[in-house]
Order: sequence, then structure tokens, then C-alpha cells
Amino acid sequence: MTDFILLTGFLGAGKTTLLRDFLAQPESADTAVIMNEAGAIDIDGAVVAADQTGLPMAMLANGCVCCSIANDLLYTIEALVASRETPFRRIVLETSGLAMPGPIIRSLGELGPLGMRVRVVTACDAATPVFAREGFETAAAQVAAAGIIVLTKLDRAADTGVAGTVEAANPLAILVQEATPARRALLAFTTEAAAPTMPPAGDISGHPRISVMLGQPGQASVETLLEWLENLSGLLGERLLRLKGVVQPADMVERLLVQAVGSTFDPPRRFMGAAESGLVLIARDTTAAEVLALQPDIGLALQTQTAGPFGGPAARRLVAD
Repeated sequence: MTDFILLTGFLGAGKTTLLRDFLAQPESADTAVIMNEAGAIDIDGAVVAADQTGLPMAMLANGCVCCSIANDLLYTIEALVASRETPFRRIVLETSGLAMPGPIIRSLGELGPLGMRVRVVTACDAATPVFAREGFETAAAQVAAAGIIVLTKLDRAADTGVAGTVEAANPLAILVQEATPARRALLAFTTEAAAPTMPPAGDISGHPRISVMLGQPGQASVETLLEWLENLSGLLGERLLRLKGVVQPADMVERLLVQAVGSTFDPPRRFMGAAESGLVLIARDTTAAEVLALQPDIGLALQTQTAGPFGGPAARRLVAD
């Protein structure tokens, strides 16, 4: 199966450097790259291409892929896949620093017949507060969408608290905190994202505009649960940064895996794993009261975590041995 890796991160986070460090290693064999620049001149793409001879690469310039050139992305992926007889191990799309992950993932739904597994890797500048005043909504969406969060520029970082902030904002992700650039890049692109799991109960240190809510639905039919999920998307829109969890409908033997990035929902599917039931909801500028008032009533018990350190995420960090 080909991994389609969406490489995100706000402006200046070090996405291109991270990608170049990975492409310089033998483990990057059978990797294709798509570069997206918001401007008309694709400087980052030229930098990567200059380092690699024979790298399968495509460039999407003069527009942000999350809003203006989604169709070009689909054609580009299809052309890359058709250009060779054996599948790529991975295709990496490095987005513009201004790109929102949700719309990109929504556009990739048309590639289902190609059997790709979509993953999100987000680069975060460890030397700079991750949620700057300008671009907060975009940075928050990029962090919350990630399965892997990679701290970059660790050599320039003082104790900015970025690691704790991103862990608090997305307890579902694995945090890569590795000082050696080559090792950091390898972990970023080859680590498997964690299986669905509920974060430990307790307080978190986060951003006051981001809430991490842990929910336990009561006895509700699958139809009622799906209606509630649809209404949740309609209520929050882009304020819904991430949703993931396993629910047990009252009228089904099997449980369902539900997940969303932004307002882009995967179709719920039967889940036979051992993960604990429950929902993790990450939202910005949202109160628990809004979520609890949502109809239909699914008997939701909701815990909002807003202050203090997590007891568990540190064990999910990947650091040097």
C-alpha cells in the first residue's frame, strides 16, 4: 500500500528542510514528492529538486492546494501513479504553510480506488510559539490534524513550552522530539501513527482557545449517532479541528470507528480492535455547553480538559535513545 503523506506546518516551520533530510537517506527509496507553493515561483520545489537526481517530483505553484488547485492535485497524483509499473512506497505532498489540512483530505477522497493510506505529518518550530497571533486558526488546524507532530529547529529553542502546547492541543498524535536532523526526518516519515486510544483523564496545559473534550455517548442507535455527528459538523464547521474515537451503537454488535479532520469526516466503519470506547473532540473557540446542547440527545457525558500537564502523552514521545 502506498502512503500518501500530507506534510503540513505553518510558515517557516522547516517543512522543506525536514523533507530534504529524509530524501538524503536510503530509506526514502520509492518516494515521490509533490510541492505546493502559494506563490507563482516554486522556490522550495527547486531547492528539493537540486538535491535529488531522478526524484519523481511534481510542482503545484501559484495557488494553495487546500482551496484553489485541488483538481490539479488529483491529476498530478494520478499521473505519478501511472508513470511507473510498481507502486511508490510513499508520496509526500508538502503543502504551503497557509494550507488547511481538512479541504485537502476531502479532495483526496476521489482517490479511493488507488488504495492509498493518508497520513498527516505536521512540522512545528520549537523555537517559536506554535500558535502565533497571526494565523492562529491555520496553525491550530495543522497541529490538530496530525498523526505525527515533529518539533524542528531544536538547536535554536529555549524552553518555549512548545512541546507541552502541541501535546495538549492534540493528545492523539505522536510527538517526535529528536535533536539529530537525519534521525528526526526518518522518524517523521516512517513512524506508524498510534491506534485509536483515549487520552488519560486529567488536566492539560493548552491554549485557551483550544478545548480537548473526552466524551462517552450513552445508549443511542447508529442512526441517532450518525445524525449527531452530522449536526456536530454543521454546528462547529472549521472550529472542529479533530474528532476520533470508537462508539458502541445500541443496535449493533460491532463498534464503529469515527474520525474527522476539520469538517471532513471519514465514513464510519466497523472496528474490531481493543481500543477503549469514547470520543476525543478537539475544537477551537467552543464550549462544552454547545456540544452538550446538540441534538439529538445521545446521552453524552463530556469532560473538558483545559489546564495543567497531561499524565500520559510524554510516554508517546519519540526521542533519541
